[in-house]
Amino acid sequence: MIQMYGLAMFYFTANAVLTVIFPLQASAGGMPEAEIGIMMGMYMFVCMILRPWAGQMVGKHSVFTIMKWLLVGHAIALLLYVIVGVSSLYLVRILQGVVTAFFSMAMQIGVADVLRDEDRGQGMAMYSLSTVLPGLYGPALALLLWSQQSHTTLMLLIVSLAFLPLLFFIKSPLPKTKNDNTSFTLHEMFKAFGTARKNKGLVTSSIIMLLGASVFGALSAFLPLFLITTKTGNAAFYLFLQAIVVVTSRFLFRKYIPSDGNWHPKFMAIVLVSSIMGTTLLAVLPHINYLLYSSAIFNGIATAMLYPTLTTHISFVVPDAQRHILLGIFLASYDLGFSLGGFMMGFVIQYVSYQAMFITCSIVGIVALIYNFAATLPPREDEGEPVNS
Repeated sequence: MIQMYGLAMFYFTANAVLTVIFPLQASAGGMPEAEIGIMMGMYMFVCMILRPWAGQMVGKHSVFTIMKWLLVGHAIALLLYVIVGVSSLYLVRILQGVVTAFFSMAMQIGVADVLRDEDRGQGMAMYSLSTVLPGLYGPALALLLWSQQSHTTLMLLIVSLAFLPLLFFIKSPLPKTKNDNTSFTLHEMFKAFGTARKNKGLVTSSIIMLLGASVFGALSAFLPLFLITTKTGNAAFYLFLQAIVVVTSRFLFRKYIPSDGNWHPKFMAIVLVSSIMGTTLLAVLPHINYLLYSSAIFNGIATAMLYPTLTTHISFVVPDAQRHILLGIFLASYDLGFSLGGFMMGFVIQYVSYQAMFITCSIVGIVALIYNFAATLPPREDEGEPVNS
């Protein structure tokens, strides 16, 4: 399993670096906030479109085979950025979205297949941990290279990140088995969507994931730019502190993530309240600047716990026969929310202010919190039906 976690860590290191560099480069080039939001949101929007299809492809060709070609595509995308430069931002974001749609799906299915049921919650948490570990050093390294205008060093870093994941792929325990019953027809895809609408556990988790991810998407696209352009605090330290909280939370709290297939609204409420507190503190920064780093703690907790909690729950409530497709639909809700956060909040910033964006994010979190308690799910049965606590 260590090879799988290392593979994920180095893959997402490139994302951690480029997610900070791209908005800064675009802003320096005169691109308005709304367009920056569209460019940044394009990444997850492409993921959303391809995610269900990716699930079927993984089931048909095996996790190992798909991952092999994904890493080739990953290298091509990064080398394209190195060769073409800033003018390739839109195209690179699209290519990253294509690769990530399949990569995340393959890794999620691979972890679920390799681990036993009772270890799945911890395994998902550790996989999620490996995807956010780059947040410890990626953003700070990106800001360091940006501030020192170390273009050559940055390019060398990106080239190395294009090939490092291959070293961990070689000896990874990724499953090579195929799902012969996995259909690859449009009819089966629509059939899976029909099943998704009837699965209350999937619907509830997807809606909360969409709302929560929209907040994460907005903060990912614009928070570093906000901190640097307004000269509020130390951007590198803020991102480093938030990453420390994410990593620590996922490691310390991984055993508390519900892994019984039941819905736990109180646990989810803690996660959502953390998100609301984080964005609310950012909204009042013009009046109380010393709360800046407190918001990093709350945002870190929310970022750490939302994804593995909902993903673990979904792994129990979707039918095994359509697990690949339905898991893709669920993850597409994260992609849609993340992309909408960048798309919509860019316009809010451009035509109103950063504070208005943070307030809007808090309102979205409140809506998710209300829905968390309002949603009712039937008891879980042995057949894998939707669940409730």
